[in-house]
Amino acid sequence: MLQLIFLMLSVLSLSFCGEIVATTYPVYYPLKYLVGEKHRLEVLVRSQADPHHYELTPKDAERLLGANLVMTLGLESWEWRLLKNLPKGKVVTLSEGINLLKRGSFPDPHVWLSPKEYRVVVRNIKDALVRWDPSQRAYYQERYSQYLQRLNSLDRKLESTLKTCSYRTLVSTHRAWDYLSRDYGIKTLSLSGVHAEEEPKPSEIKAIVQTVKREGLKYIFAEVGQDRKVADFIASQTGTRVLMLNSSLFPQLNSDDYFSIMERNLRALREGLGCR
Repeated sequence: MLQLIFLMLSVLSLSFCGEIVATTYPVYYPLKYLVGEKHRLEVLVRSQADPHHYELTPKDAERLLGANLVMTLGLESWEWRLLKNLPKGKVVTLSEGINLLKRGSFPDPHVWLSPKEYRVVVRNIKDALVRWDPSQRAYYQERYSQYLQRLNSLDRKLESTLKTCSYRTLVSTHRAWDYLSRDYGIKTLSLSGVHAEEEPKPSEIKAIVQTVKREGLKYIFAEVGQDRKVADFIASQTGTRVLMLNSSLFPQLNSDDYFSIMERNLRALREGLGCR
């Protein structure tokens, strides 16, 4: 079906929507900073729905075909289909060079939740912009250096904060934090898989309840924009409270960017894990 939509639209006269399209907010935020006012940008997945199972619409296909450049992490199944249906020279895949975690035969897409891996994504964005628009090389390099400084600062802040935590286990409703776990030395337990809508089994809920009680945890974490009924049930069984984390980076405020969202995540982690 997707292939047919692209085929039909490719023979039509398309109205121009944007010079560069970022598929998701984790791509859009650094791209927006690096580009500044040089080019027009759009983000494809704008809704609060789970981006792991996004369904492309004919309007999306029109926007993608009308763009000069499409940037994507290429780690979601719908992004793989997208790559097959757009001209190769139009699409930039930004996951090259990342030390990916695997869930079975599939990659864990949440690389942006560890600044250590996200630096690779931002560098790939910069390199792609320089190849596409070499006349602005110096501008992109300067903006990249500024963004990298902020990423390095966030990296140091995460390291210094998370090593002081009284509790070393992060219990969340969404298996999004494994890169953070690997790179910053905390343990993660999740009530669902990489895709937030996966319902946990009763036996899994029971095991989480037992772990929370055994480790004396005070807080568990739910996902912004997702159903928190399971988290609330576990909280009621364990006497814990629920704090919110935003793993998808969907903006909650008009002024939000990667750093403002990650700072809120860090504040929640500091409170929930008892960090200094």
